[in-house]
Amino acid sequence: MTVPICNLERQSHLAEGRRARALTLALGCLLIPLWQYTFYRAGDRLDARYRLQASTGKLMQEKFVYFLYYLGLFPVATEKDDVVFSREGAREVLAKHGDTLLMEWQHSYRSGSLGTALLYLPDALLRGSPKDPSVRPANGLAFTLALVGLFAAFWFIRQPVLGSILVLLLGSNPFQLHEAYLRENTFGWPITAAVALLALHVPLLGERKVSPWYLWAVPVASGLLLASVRQVRPEPLALILSPMACYLAVSGARWLVRVGLVGVLFAAYLLGGWGWSAWFDAKHEQARRAVAAAGGHPYPGPRAQSHLFWHPIWCGLGDFGQKHGYAWDDQAAADYALPLLEEKYGVEIPKTKRTRSLFKDTYWDEGRHYYKTPYELPHYEEVVRDKVLGDIARDPLWYLGVLAQRAWRILWQTTPPRLSVGTAGVDVPMHGVLVLPVLALLAARQCWWLLKLVCFSLPLSLPAFAIFSGLGMCHYSCYHLVVVALGAAWLLEATLRRWSRPRRAAARNEAGP
Repeated sequence: MTVPICNLERQSHLAEGRRARALTLALGCLLIPLWQYTFYRAGDRLDARYRLQASTGKLMQEKFVYFLYYLGLFPVATEKDDVVFSREGAREVLAKHGDTLLMEWQHSYRSGSLGTALLYLPDALLRGSPKDPSVRPANGLAFTLALVGLFAAFWFIRQPVLGSILVLLLGSNPFQLHEAYLRENTFGWPITAAVALLALHVPLLGERKVSPWYLWAVPVASGLLLASVRQVRPEPLALILSPMACYLAVSGARWLVRVGLVGVLFAAYLLGGWGWSAWFDAKHEQARRAVAAAGGHPYPGPRAQSHLFWHPIWCGLGDFGQKHGYAWDDQAAADYALPLLEEKYGVEIPKTKRTRSLFKDTYWDEGRHYYKTPYELPHYEEVVRDKVLGDIARDPLWYLGVLAQRAWRILWQTTPPRLSVGTAGVDVPMHGVLVLPVLALLAARQCWWLLKLVCFSLPLSLPAFAIFSGLGMCHYSCYHLVVVALGAAWLLEATLRRWSRPRRAAARNEAGP
């Protein structure tokens, strides 16, 4: 006897008929973009209750879009306000106003996530000008394409009902809609990347065999995708666990093949990261030469292509780890680190007033254009790392308590499952703790592909579990939406099967013996 929900492992009876299948695919690929466009048009009327408040994520790389769009130079910005938005105007700034040229704006470039500047280009290309550029078109387009790909993947494995419901829930997620379509930021990219990865891997989750070329192409595409998205946001790196687990559990493959797929995934990720680093280094050198030749101000200070690692972990312990002096505050981390940098490593600390992000009147250049920040000092990451690891080693029960409280918060602080169009929506009551018995049930009844489907989204919760769980970080979680989709798909499939059974019996009777 099987658990009813496990019937979803069978091919949907709605997936019959070549013409019907083709029509289903065409309608889905057409309607999903039209549906998502209603959220883009809604703009500031979207639900703003579920948003990320853990970081301002202030984007200043828009200042680099002018020269990137017209002359392919990055990072180059100008302090001149009245620029002419044309290729000739950009060339004139280089030729006549070189003293206004900078290679950094505040600390947006040196902080990493250099790919953010590229997200402004679709908007500039659509409007034919980089004036007042926006990342919203790129965010929305990427999310929409990921949803279309997810629908197509479920259509391919003949599960259009489950695929449609899951797309509706993910595409109505109020947190994702706010971050992708309303906010001038990049916080929506982790969910977008997760949806795209799931679309690639849906054919590998079940028992159905795929062609060898697809089997080996998926880890290549996944590694390159993750390497590219990491140029925008660091959180999607946790998603590499999903394809890795999928390959180790792929049905019908030898262990040598499974391990080989994981190796290809990491190789593609490392190759993609190296390629992006090489490209950004080349652009930096090109920009440095152009700014220097024009009489501008080349940036001489340190720079990074990714965010700090141990600093956010130190601050993140401010959610439940205050016992050992942690706080979700950049300045608190710097207050702890600076005396140790001076005492332990002999680092010269500027004797000046300090704000959260800079030392006042202390610069990397003689022209006083590029201020210094505490987090750029030598050994800063080592000092905060040593405190975190030292406190965990001395008080492991404290840290386990922090993780337990984060896990509980991840379960109860979820976005509501919602079906929406534009500004109208209907919520479905759901508590994340219900996922635990569902996972146990699926495992007990060996409904493996459904279990793998739910688990594929779990790494989206990892940043909230491992780094910081407050101020909206838990809203990245989407595991509960997958569980709701499973239940809704089973109910709909069961209803449709029962409704169609008499019709099929009548058709057989009319056909005769």
